[in-house]
Amino acid sequence: MSRIQVGHQGEEVAAAYLRRSGLRVLEQNHRSRLGEIDIVCQDRDTLVFVEVKARTEADFAEPWASVGPAKRRRLRRLAEQYIISNRLESVPVRFDVVSVVLGSGRPTVEHIAGAF
Repeated sequence: MSRIQVGHQGEEVAAAYLRRSGLRVLEQNHRSRLGEIDIVCQDRDTLVFVEVKARTEADFAEPWASVGPAKRRRLRRLAEQYIISNRLESVPVRFDVVSVVLGSGRPTVEHIAGAF
């Protein structure tokens, strides 16, 4: 499976997981000139920006470990732009990370709410 296929499949698995967990998925792959937000959800009254990290069983590092300081800064800028353009300044916000490990069996999903 190519890296792009792994990422796409991981995002689909993550979106389904979030829906089953009671979150309302508002958008997937929201793009702007600053980059992309993998998933934007609503958890009750909170707007949730989700970074999805997908890997295959062959990879050694935990997927969430690759969301470092630079990626966090970029996601915050993307979220700020999204909030302003959608006039959601008064809505509470949270940043989550969903790790998906794909393999020959059922995918493993780890959801870290309020990751940063």
